[in-house]
Amino acid sequence: MTDTSTSAASATTASLAINTPRRFYRGGERILAFRGLSAPEDFDGYRPEDWIASTARLFAEGGGGVSTLDSGTALPEAFSSDAAGWFGGAHVARFGGDPNLLTKLLDSGERLPVHSHPSRQFAAAHLDCDHGKTEAWIVLVADPGATVWVGFRDELSPDELAELVDAQDERLLAALNPIEVTAGDAVLVPAGQPHAIGEGVLILELQEPTDFSVMLEHERFGLELDHAFLGLDHQVALESVDHGPVTADRLATLRRRWVDVEGVGPALPDEAAPFFRAEVVHPVTGDVSLDAAYAAVVVVDGSGTLSSTDGPRDVAAGDVLLVPHSAGEVTVSGDVTLIRCMPPAPDRGPRLSSPRRPRTSRPRR
Repeated sequence: MTDTSTSAASATTASLAINTPRRFYRGGERILAFRGLSAPEDFDGYRPEDWIASTARLFAEGGGGVSTLDSGTALPEAFSSDAAGWFGGAHVARFGGDPNLLTKLLDSGERLPVHSHPSRQFAAAHLDCDHGKTEAWIVLVADPGATVWVGFRDELSPDELAELVDAQDERLLAALNPIEVTAGDAVLVPAGQPHAIGEGVLILELQEPTDFSVMLEHERFGLELDHAFLGLDHQVALESVDHGPVTADRLATLRRRWVDVEGVGPALPDEAAPFFRAEVVHPVTGDVSLDAAYAAVVVVDGSGTLSSTDGPRDVAAGDVLLVPHSAGEVTVSGDVTLIRCMPPAPDRGPRLSSPRRPRTSRPRR
């Protein structure tokens, strides 16, 4: 039976405005084009990420990133005032009022640095946080020949890894597995795997709700070392990195073609389920009905209608919505493709400990 319990407050489906904190690498034009927006006069070319339904903050670079509803209410405040309405009773019983998810649009206006993200276990031990940063990339747009890189091709010893990081040269990228991607691909990147995203890709990214990155390649981007290594001793930070090898067979398990889904189906490999869920909805033979769930909904193609207890809502490519659990069953109709980005199911994700919050600025040693 679907849990539709809510608190006295009323969570309702909301359109989300663009939320693009300034970052250290270039991009953002594809996000604006996807969302049907013109570049503002002060657009500086360093707005490569649209943080969707975010309760997380940048680790460095000013600490921004939290989403705000049209009412002016910051999302963490909205969630805390009506956790059951937003997430449903089963989610709250398992995770409390933590959404357990950060969703982004990411436009790589240049190749991103080689970096990795810590696991939950490493974050709990060293960063005072229950969340690491496993992530997944759902490719929406890709220039011809666009490439991403995931995992070391060969196994590296701790000394070999440290040598590559100290050198800060082209050998670091060359040590990774290149993957050519096209629109319709999806790639899961488990915590600990070093990776990079090449220029010319627009992705919908799901991740654990942190901004924890170990910037193995940092010199060419002008990053301070405390930023690059999460304020940790360099040797400790490198302990979070998987030394490989990641074989071709292993890479195959991390990939899926989300564009092949008709009706409704998963966008990501099953291995993503303990961290987050992405569901492709593409009505082909008739309306599609979806169970009640908290979801960030990104309309990626076409136009149609979403109907729920909040009433019918016309949607079109580029729309981004935040749908609460209290909206109940959602019916999708029309010639439309959308992706529902959701937290792990309550029986799949980790039971969170006492509510620890991650560091949101560089620690001082």
